[in-house]
Amino acid sequence: MGILERAAAAAQSAELYEELSEGIGVTFRGGEIEKASSQTVLGRALRVIAGGRLGFASTAGEDEEKLVEAALTSANHGDPAPFGFPPLRTGAQVEVLDEEVLSISPDELISWGEEAVRAIREEFPDVIVDASLSRGTVEVRIENTSGGELRERRSYLSMGIETQWIREGDIYLLWVGRSVRRKADLSPEALTAEALRYLRWGERVVPAPQGTPLVLFSPKGAFVLLLPLIVGFSGLSVVMGTSPLRGRLGEQVFDPRFNLVDDGTLPYAPSSRSFDDEGVPTSCLPLVEEGVAKNFFYDLRAAALAEAESTGSGIRGGVLRGSGFRSPPSPSVRNIVVQPGEGSLEDLIAEMREGIVVADVLGLGQGNIQSGAFSNNVSAGFVVKDGKVVGRLKNTMIAGNVYEVLKDGLKAIGGEPEWVYGTAYVPPILVDGVSVVAR
Repeated sequence: MGILERAAAAAQSAELYEELSEGIGVTFRGGEIEKASSQTVLGRALRVIAGGRLGFASTAGEDEEKLVEAALTSANHGDPAPFGFPPLRTGAQVEVLDEEVLSISPDELISWGEEAVRAIREEFPDVIVDASLSRGTVEVRIENTSGGELRERRSYLSMGIETQWIREGDIYLLWVGRSVRRKADLSPEALTAEALRYLRWGERVVPAPQGTPLVLFSPKGAFVLLLPLIVGFSGLSVVMGTSPLRGRLGEQVFDPRFNLVDDGTLPYAPSSRSFDDEGVPTSCLPLVEEGVAKNFFYDLRAAALAEAESTGSGIRGGVLRGSGFRSPPSPSVRNIVVQPGEGSLEDLIAEMREGIVVADVLGLGQGNIQSGAFSNNVSAGFVVKDGKVVGRLKNTMIAGNVYEVLKDGLKAIGGEPEWVYGTAYVPPILVDGVSVVAR
C-alpha cells in the first residue's frame, strides 16, 4: 500500500507532493576550492484533511508509515480545511527545463569560480573571496485522492560571490548572486563585475546624509520595497484583515508609473512552473496597473476563505523558497515583475545628484511589513554627491512605509532589471521619503 492509500484509509482526503532534486555544486572558501560534490534528495510532503482539519508532514527519508502517522496526528490540531484537493489535470506547459544547464560540467563551474576569484583578487588582493555555484534539476510530482497526477522537471543554475574586506576598525561584507533556470540568463562575468563595482565604491567610508535624502535602491536593494507588497497582496492577509489593501482593488494606491505583475508563465524564469505546488495551473496575474491595485493572489485555502478562486499561487517554502518541500503551500508570488522605466543604475545616480544608494540590507523583512513599514540596517550602501558615488556608508539605518514611498515619493524607475532572490525581476528604483539615520 502506498502513501496516498494509507492516508486515504484514515482521512477524508489526502495529497502527496514529491520533489526529486539532483545536481552538482562547487564551493570556494578564501579563494580556494573547498568542495565539488553531487547530491540527490527525494523529499515528500503529505497533506491530509481529517475531521475537517488540515494535517501536514514532510520527510527526506524512506519511512512512509511515519510520514502518514505524523500528518494524521498534526490534523488533530490543524487549521480548519474549508477546501478540497482538486482533480489534477494537465494544462498549458511552461518552458522550465534548459538542456544546456544539464550539460554544464563540474569543471566548468570550477572555472567560473576560479575566474571570479582571480578577477577580484587581482584588483583587491586583501579581500577574502568565497563563491558557490550549482546546477541541476528538480522534478516535482503531485497526486491526490481526487484523482490525477502531475509531473514537471525544472532546471536550476545559481552562482553567488561573497567578499570580506577586513581592515583596521572596519569590516565590509558583500554578497552578489543569481538564481536562474537557463544558462543564457547567468553571466559569471557580469556578476563578477557587479562585485567589483561595489568593492570600488566601498573603498572609502564617508558620513551618511541624515534626514530624508533621495534613496536609490539597486535591484537587490529594491526587494525591501517589494516584500511588504507581497504580504499586502496575499489573499490570506486580505482575509485575515491585516492587509492595507483590503477593500482597495480598483483604487489608485501607487504612483501611475508603477506597474507590478506576478507571472508564473514566463519561459525559463526562476520561479516559473506549469502548475503550483497544489497542482493548480499557473497564471499571469496583474497586481498593479498604472498605480491601480488590480488583484490579490490565492492558494486553495485562502481562496476558499475569501470565496474566490485559486490563482495558482500555492507555493511551498515561503517568499524566498527557503524551506522547500518541508513547509506546506501558502499564498506567494511566482515571478514578481516591476515594469522597467529608463536608465541604468549609473544614470539614476547622475540624475539624483545627492543621496544614498542601497544595494543590500541586513534583516530583510524587519519592521511591521503587514502595514507596509520597513526598517533595516544597510549592509551595502553608498553616498552620492554631485551625481557620483563618493564612498560607502556605515552604521546606517533606513525606514519608511512602502505604500507612502511608492505613491508620493517615487522619483524614477530604472530600465535595467535584474533577477533577485530567484523570484523578483526588478530595476533600480529612486524614491524620496525614506528616513536615514546614522550613528
